[in-house]
Amino acid sequence: MVGENAARTSENSGQNSAGTSEGDQKRPAKRERSSIAFPYCDLDDAVQVARAIHENVGAGDCDDAQLSAWMKQSAKSSWYRMRLTAAKMFGLLEPAERRKLTPLGRMIVDSRQERGARADAFLKVPLYGAVYARYKDWALLPPDKTLEMEFVGLGVAEKQKDLARQTFARSAQQAGYFEHGKDRLIRPGVMAPVDSPPAEKPGDKGGGRGGGDDSDIDPIIRGLLVRLPKSGEVWPDRDRKLWLQLLEGSFKLIYKEGPAPDA
Repeated sequence: MVGENAARTSENSGQNSAGTSEGDQKRPAKRERSSIAFPYCDLDDAVQVARAIHENVGAGDCDDAQLSAWMKQSAKSSWYRMRLTAAKMFGLLEPAERRKLTPLGRMIVDSRQERGARADAFLKVPLYGAVYARYKDWALLPPDKTLEMEFVGLGVAEKQKDLARQTFARSAQQAGYFEHGKDRLIRPGVMAPVDSPPAEKPGDKGGGRGGGDDSDIDPIIRGLLVRLPKSGEVWPDRDRKLWLQLLEGSFKLIYKEGPAPDA
């Protein structure tokens, strides 16, 4: 009895082992997943999402049915979903069910701020930020195949390394990081905005009060001062006399004549 039980146990053990082995052979290999995030679409694709929202609702929000229609895509298509994911990964969309632009998303659709916003959006992607940290400061990027192996070392799945490199290269170009060559990853420079001249306040224009800054000078006098030649330039005597006559006439027009001083 004991021997029969032992034989049965051994047989069952062999069947289980064989069954597991056979099942493993038939079962498809588990898909390898990347442990570091990167988009399957490039930066321009993500910006298209931001522009569609901006052009239709501005700083408001929308749902997928609206957004996909504006982009002429099906809300269930994989292409639409990948673009949506890319826009989030680049930091252009709020992480909510309703689609709404982040402050960076609003900057990237503004032509005056787009250059700097694109540079910031590129670094929002974890993979791109990691590569930039490694190769900034004029360090040469390695050849494509070597760069792909570095991507794998950073957490990109082996089967996705080529896609990751191609999307990385396009996004770096679109963000301005290849302006010094595609073998260097240099953050683009961004010009500081030029400040607008301060608006004139009521009462700043002339009035003949005398003294004070330029805003206290009557517009007629100010106009004549503007016509003065620069120091060192030629100013014919005939023109000087005419200018002085105009200035004297302006004084008579602007200022009142007071009583004569006591002798």
